[in-house]
Amino acid sequence: MLLTLLPAAAGAGNAVPQERFQILRVDGSPLQVHLQRPSTQGKVPLLVYIDGSLCIPSTYNQSVAWLQTRLQEESPFALAVIEKPGPTNPPLNKEGDIEIGPEFKCSEEFRRYYTIEQRVLDHLRVLQHLNRKAAWWNGELLVWGFSDGGRIGAQLAAYYPNTRSVALVGFGGGSTMADSMEAMVCAVPEKHAECRAATRAQMDEIRKAPVPTRDWMGESNTYAAWASRLDAVEANLLRDLNAPLLVVHGERDLSVPVASARRLAERMKGSGVVFRYREVPAMGHSLWGTPTAKETEALHQDILAWLLGKQG
Repeated sequence: MLLTLLPAAAGAGNAVPQERFQILRVDGSPLQVHLQRPSTQGKVPLLVYIDGSLCIPSTYNQSVAWLQTRLQEESPFALAVIEKPGPTNPPLNKEGDIEIGPEFKCSEEFRRYYTIEQRVLDHLRVLQHLNRKAAWWNGELLVWGFSDGGRIGAQLAAYYPNTRSVALVGFGGGSTMADSMEAMVCAVPEKHAECRAATRAQMDEIRKAPVPTRDWMGESNTYAAWASRLDAVEANLLRDLNAPLLVVHGERDLSVPVASARRLAERMKGSGVVFRYREVPAMGHSLWGTPTAKETEALHQDILAWLLGKQG
């Protein structure tokens, strides 16, 4: 079965040419950064877009292409994408679309470095660099995360002291991924007990040996990556968030059960955080999985408005 995605149109609607630069992790391995800025003289906030776990370039995400056309509107901002480690450029079919088929492979670099914790550190490392070098940045951070990027974004927003606003999409956050996976994988009632036992045994094996050389449910998902997700409950951090938080989840998300997002919304009550939960009817595990293009556009506009401080 093939998963077909539409690649982002690099450079579409750019206010200024995209900057690509490299900085080093503490072990000397490279981090690739994509950056675009509006052509304004004043300092602007930085919006960081964080993609999900699939080992293709983050810049292929259609939401990145959408954001590239919005840098120079009434409330300008800069856009940064801190690339996943060693992404694989996917093949294109004759229509020019991306096809992720059974022969697709993740790089050894991706498998070695991709965990939630490492991705959080990667983003903090880039912010450290920009804090020192980017004279155009006002120091404020806007975080937009999708799927695994929502998990990464939750931690990044919590740990960066000048986070101004946060929008997290399709990530759950209210229950452990272990509970969510068990509920999702074992949804067939007649095999419920047997499936739960097997799934729990698999997850225990991952916890005991969180290695990057083995995977579960696709090679993007190494044991190391799974171990960084299984027992995390982002609500534990988000209840102390010092920035407005928007959470968006599709009612028909088949990758991250909507029950986890609903649980997050319950847990955010009484936290004192400016919080909004939006559950989108008929949407799957993507902002682009809505019934109509009009709904997709409206969702993107609403999320960006939230991030830019228009929470009314």
